[in-house]
Amino acid sequence: MNRLALTLPILLSLTAALAPAQSRAPKIKPSAPVKDLRLPTFDKDGKRATFLKAGEAVFVSPTRIDVKDMNFTLFTKDGTGSFDTILISPSATFLSDKQSVSGPDTVRLLRIDLEVTGEQWSYNHAEKRVLIGKNARVTFQDELKDIIK
Repeated sequence: MNRLALTLPILLSLTAALAPAQSRAPKIKPSAPVKDLRLPTFDKDGKRATFLKAGEAVFVSPTRIDVKDMNFTLFTKDGTGSFDTILISPSATFLSDKQSVSGPDTVRLLRIDLEVTGEQWSYNHAEKRVLIGKNARVTFQDELKDIIK
């Protein structure tokens, strides 16, 4: 039996035993920014869904994280680990309860087929929608056949 197979049942039983105590414990809020944040999320099948990387993060509330030097990657749902979209911005605010991220500064959105830049932006994950409020520029990386007829 390998080491993981032996350790996993112990960790699961310890987690189950501590769960009631953790719910009564006071919530701890960091008093200083978190440096070099790495925050992955996974879908119900255990595949990577998103990955947030930031130079600095401040946990403003349980549902709000303000970040600097953000690189937010969304992965394809096919399980290959390939990226679908990357959002890069010098500053952003994540709202987990609204499944959104936004920022007043510049943003650069990268996909295989296009690149979008602009300012005053927002991304709604539930709708898969990016809105650019100012200075939007779209560069297509693919041939546009018969666009004008």
